[in-house]
Amino acid sequence: MRFCTQRGTRMRVLDLFSGLGGFSEAFLRSGDEVVRVENNPLLSEVPNTTMQDVIQVRDRLSEYVNQGMPIRDIDVVLASPPCYEFSLAFSAPQAIASRRQEFNEYEPDMSLIEATLDIIDIIKPKFWIIENVRGSIRHFRKLGLEPQVINDAYVFYGKFPKFGRVDIPTKQDKDTHKDDPLRSNRRALVPLPLSIAIRRAIVEQTSLFDFA
Repeated sequence: MRFCTQRGTRMRVLDLFSGLGGFSEAFLRSGDEVVRVENNPLLSEVPNTTMQDVIQVRDRLSEYVNQGMPIRDIDVVLASPPCYEFSLAFSAPQAIASRRQEFNEYEPDMSLIEATLDIIDIIKPKFWIIENVRGSIRHFRKLGLEPQVINDAYVFYGKFPKFGRVDIPTKQDKDTHKDDPLRSNRRALVPLPLSIAIRRAIVEQTSLFDFA
């Protein structure tokens, strides 16, 4: 993944924890320059995906800054960090803590969220959006993140134009057999209608401005 290139004419999009690519799919289909970052080798064939760890990306960017190297311009950063520790599903650790009467004491690992915010702070994109589940809200607030849009099970934080409600498939519609190695990725996939709504909101917001 390279960060030092000349400015293009289309939006540049960095999709962190990209999984099956749903979050950035509308951007890719619209001809934007999309780089997807994922560390699951089973997802290496998803178009525009580079196999890297987000924390390593953060550390490399920090090195670039320390060495005085220019960072390429990015218009949009999308991030959909793993939701397992924030989920309220029955077998997730937060739900287990709740059944043990330890809900208020439960503290998830926030290192990936913090690394994402560090990347955003370094890159300084025009727009950035972090997606997660409803169970993330009370934890993300500790980092100063407030939900900007909540659409069914999807909660969006960040700096982006708000969009209206989008009708999307339910999580169950995307379920697969429990032995599917990509089951969690399929269930976490951001539906295309949401990706389209996000891109449309950004394009309409920026239609009065110049991306140069």
